Amino acid sequence: MKLVVAALLIGILYLLQKRVYKKYWNKNLTCDLEFDRDYMECGDHGVLLETVTNDKFLPLPVFHLKFSVDRSFHFLDMVNASVTDNYHKNEAFTLPGHTKVTRKLDFEATKRGVYEITNATVLVKDFFLSTTFADSISRKDSIYVFPEKIDSSNFKVLFQGLMGEMEARRSIVDDELTFRGLRSYQPFDCYRSINWKQSAKARNLMVNLYGYSMNTEVELLLNLDTDSMIETNALLEESISIVSSLCRAFLLKKVSVGLMTNGLGREEKLLPAIGAGGELAHARTIDQQLAEIKSSSGKDSFLKLLDEKVKKPDVSKLYLLVSAYHKPDLLERMDSLKKAGCGVQMIVPYYDAFPYKAEREYIQGWEVILGA
Repeated sequence: MKLVVAALLIGILYLLQKRVYKKYWNKNLTCDLEFDRDYMECGDHGVLLETVTNDKFLPLPVFHLKFSVDRSFHFLDMVNASVTDNYHKNEAFTLPGHTKVTRKLDFEATKRGVYEITNATVLVKDFFLSTTFADSISRKDSIYVFPEKIDSSNFKVLFQGLMGEMEARRSIVDDELTFRGLRSYQPFDCYRSINWKQSAKARNLMVNLYGYSMNTEVELLLNLDTDSMIETNALLEESISIVSSLCRAFLLKKVSVGLMTNGLGREEKLLPAIGAGGELAHARTIDQQLAEIKSSSGKDSFLKLLDEKVKKPDVSKLYLLVSAYHKPDLLERMDSLKKAGCGVQMIVPYYDAFPYKAEREYIQGWEVILGA
């Protein structure tokens, strides 16, 4: 008889707790998965924070937190984790009532991109471990991993050469904020330089003389197409790293930088051009766009963008093109910008197994080790 009563009580308790857990297991239960920052440099170390709060009396005897992130994130803690197409984590612990648990997972970001925490779910068992309750986590986080920066001696030599080009050009560009005087009008003078008030006094056309600008603007042009049929991704990633590194280097020298590319972002849309900026914080804006690049809109798309520059050349700019693709249709457009009086420089990444000979005086090759 006692066994029957005990079995009956256990049965009632089982059904009661099952009903209670079904109704209240996720009440006042919050789970946050957050990175410790919004962005980071490729190669840097970061922290993924797991914060679970059970703000009710009911304990959760078995609590599972599952999520996935890109496999390019190298986590130091591989306990209850596996790496296949992604890094998969399955945390399991007991969560008493009115308890907050925070765990930190250290990782290294090894690849440029924008990454999100995916497949985040919570699994909870009742007191008898007989029923499983599950729910997805809507409060997830994402992080920008900026392109890897190049700091080699070759890059420093390259950058010094570009700065030398800008110094050589600074005497070409008038600075209208620096008035130096007047002189008589000559046929080659621009009409907007005529000083009409002084011309009336002198009864002869007089033009303003200006000093020269020290701050030539650099417009970085990034073409994400290549002549190579072998390991194209490595050349394109190197191109992105070169642009990111040049942007940072120019801004450190107080040189304004803008960016135009034929890269496609996360929604497969052409990324907009970024206007010139001279503050170091502008590097973050450019790096964010470079991190978003998923693919290319194609060579023809980039040539059309160049055509717009050719139609309205700006002689105050240094157009700096980074492109593994270097066929005549592209070079002809760069030639046109140079003939218009613009500053023109081009960097061509190429594999060491396929040596490249520069076809123009404004082109510099950049060797990339094949298979590195």
